Amino acid sequence: MSALSDALGRLHQIVGEEHLLTDTAAVGRHVVDGQTPAAVVFPGTGEEVAALLRAAAEMKLSVLLSGAGHHLYLGAPAAPIGLVVSLTRLNRIVEYDAGDLTITAQAGMSLAALSQAVAEQGQALPLDPPGPATATLGGIVAGNLSGPMRVRYGTARDLVLGMRVALTTGEVVRTGGRTVKNVAGYDLSKLFVGSLGTLGAILELTLRLVPAPEQRAVMLTAMPRQGAMEVASRVASSPWEITACEVLNPTAVARLRPYLPPPGRPDACAVCVGLGGSREAVRRQQQEISSLVGHGAVCFEGGDADRVWERVRGIAYPTDANGVLLRASVLPSAIGDVLALVSSHAGWSALVHAGDGIVYASPDRETDITAIKKAVGLVRQTCEEAGGFAVLEAAPVELKREVGVWGRGLVNSDVMKQLKLAYDPAGMLGCGRLV
Repeated sequence: MSALSDALGRLHQIVGEEHLLTDTAAVGRHVVDGQTPAAVVFPGTGEEVAALLRAAAEMKLSVLLSGAGHHLYLGAPAAPIGLVVSLTRLNRIVEYDAGDLTITAQAGMSLAALSQAVAEQGQALPLDPPGPATATLGGIVAGNLSGPMRVRYGTARDLVLGMRVALTTGEVVRTGGRTVKNVAGYDLSKLFVGSLGTLGAILELTLRLVPAPEQRAVMLTAMPRQGAMEVASRVASSPWEITACEVLNPTAVARLRPYLPPPGRPDACAVCVGLGGSREAVRRQQQEISSLVGHGAVCFEGGDADRVWERVRGIAYPTDANGVLLRASVLPSAIGDVLALVSSHAGWSALVHAGDGIVYASPDRETDITAIKKAVGLVRQTCEEAGGFAVLEAAPVELKREVGVWGRGLVNSDVMKQLKLAYDPAGMLGCGRLV
């Protein structure tokens, strides 16, 4: 019997025949960066995950951890994949303390399912990452994904109170706690947030919730770029309880045309402000923002506001693995320069988080690959000279290899490598996507 047959037999013993995929057509649906895994497994418990990681380490099988698979484009091109471990069967709520605004759920639960469950108690998990609502909690946290609401609520890193994690040794460890006021010792949960599944498999997450706003609204207005950045800066730094503040460049504005009044000039940008709170607070803030931007602002409320935000969030994000997405991060004072640079390249959409210095940029399908390389290089150089960075979050594998994903290198890469050696000495997790 071959080594692969021996390995598959051992995996079969852990998860059962119905939860192990090996045929070509089935595993072909789990290809990442052109790499086809030898097998895909669907464990049903944390203990099964731990047993799989231990077995894979002993058999020297590389492992790629997966949820819904929507964000596996993140990171460097994947190395050969021995085994995909999908956590989608770990999809239930473990404990929900509505009085303490905390919930513990398994990593394979979708954000949409959790949001629906807590909405019944008038609560919400304030995460709005890019991609479909079917993205899993584990995938969102492993990528530290966030969206426009981060200006008010922070990222996944700020909302995680604790977790259970399976290690390559077969151990299951618990980090953090299940209460908001947990302050004992070092917060090891933060090591796994944003690690892209390269240190261990996140099994459960304890998350901080917030009261759901009584009223939701989005205000939109169009104006020249300089004016748009000034308005967005004033709104983002104001005492108003905004939930988001975005600026879209002219190419992105064209995709919002059904929602905007005629901009008056082709180089107009859009300012999108999200509001949430009591009806009276939202009404007052609408009046204050209207007085700031003058005539021409339009407002959407309730379900209409949700639909507008869904469209805004999706403007700069890729819809498949062949899309290109560049995430630039600089001080808020420098985002105007980055926005101007991105907008100077034909066909490039830009979505700016005005409150935290992040710009998502992506070219349209017709953009020449040579032009894309040039634009990525210029934006990256501008960001690095300003003390920031630009990460190529999504791109065809060839482009990732040619221009690099991380730029001049990861911040604290030496520390990351030491952590990787400590938690995964055999280097079998993540298939080279991070370090």
